[in-house]
Amino acid sequence: MRSYLLVMAVLLAIAGCKGDGVGPKVDNPVVGPPPPRRVGAVSKTAEAYAEANDRDGARTSDRDVAQTSFQDGDSSLPKGIEGNRVVATVNGAPIFESEILERTPVDLAVENLSDVAQGTRGQLLERYAQQHEQFLQFREKEPENARKYIDATVERELRTHVERKLLSEAMRKMLKKEQKKSFDDYAKRQLQEKLNDLKTEWNVTSSAEIDRELQRCGTSLAMVELQMRNKLMASQYIASRLKSNKKLSRQDLFAYYQQHLKDYEVKARVKWQQILITRRDETKANAKLRILVDGIKEGRDFGELATEISDGPNADNKGLYDWTTRGSLADTALEDKLFKLPIGQPSELIKNPQSYQVVVVRERQDAGHTPFDEVQDAIRNQLEQSDHQGEIAAILKELWDTATIDTPYKIQGYDPEK
Repeated sequence: MRSYLLVMAVLLAIAGCKGDGVGPKVDNPVVGPPPPRRVGAVSKTAEAYAEANDRDGARTSDRDVAQTSFQDGDSSLPKGIEGNRVVATVNGAPIFESEILERTPVDLAVENLSDVAQGTRGQLLERYAQQHEQFLQFREKEPENARKYIDATVERELRTHVERKLLSEAMRKMLKKEQKKSFDDYAKRQLQEKLNDLKTEWNVTSSAEIDRELQRCGTSLAMVELQMRNKLMASQYIASRLKSNKKLSRQDLFAYYQQHLKDYEVKARVKWQQILITRRDETKANAKLRILVDGIKEGRDFGELATEISDGPNADNKGLYDWTTRGSLADTALEDKLFKLPIGQPSELIKNPQSYQVVVVRERQDAGHTPFDEVQDAIRNQLEQSDHQGEIAAILKELWDTATIDTPYKIQGYDPEK
């Protein structure tokens, strides 16, 4: 499983490149001259896919979304995919405009948060829902400009999706019947794990409720399923083609760690709490100061006192500041105290013309290095990724060289006439 996740990470890193990687060459991408650059100029095969999808019905909203199987292929898409305008076909398989436009909310829904951004998944999706609502208003007021924006987005992102489609379709052709069933079961488990995560974060109980929340973000559960399926297929094709399998010993990993020790330096840092009382109104400040002094003498919880009387920016969070590294505070005198105070002991009253404050250190770590045992897996992944990059580039070049691609858009780094 570890090597599988490694390959998937490498694949996604390459897929994120915008045309600077291997330059594809296609001997005969389309029969006849390249299609005119106009909306809807796609092959008959692509139109047939879109028409078939139209007949499948509209987006699901009030029922759980049925999961389709890998063996269905892209010719039988999950029901509920809206925005089924085909922007390209890759060896006969369509890429839909909605796949590209909905990539960001789908990634926020299914990727590890460390791979996406900082913050909770619910917060990120809520922010994207607001952005989607703004875009809907923009599209209604300025449809021509909205269309230009969509076309520019498609053209910028199309290469990534073509590359994924090349890989997923290559894998689909390799699968035998029993292998398709195995892929299908694995994909369903992966999707269910993501649904369970989202149910917990959104405090909902059904897939239909998740689908409604995703629709607020401009996507759907059907699209999440489709994109997860294609991504799994693509990563498995890479895994099946890789030949190098260099075994890295613990000694190899430790040698790399020693050679790059500077990369694992950790600055001294503290977690601390603050009660800050501003002196804009001395009468109110003195009243709060009495509560503070009496509370400390009585042994009251420092966090409760902070919530009650502090004017600091983190008062609602019991005055707590997460890890703060040495050198990151503008107030150097305060910083010196934080790195000298006994842990858990309130400081003396710190006065200046603008405020009074008392701080407590909750946890402190000295400067040093991240222990080898904590980073050896990351080092292994990094070295294995580097080892595989050349092979992956060759695999992708082979697929580009033999692909038949039909699109009215320009694909970055791709010349259909070469």
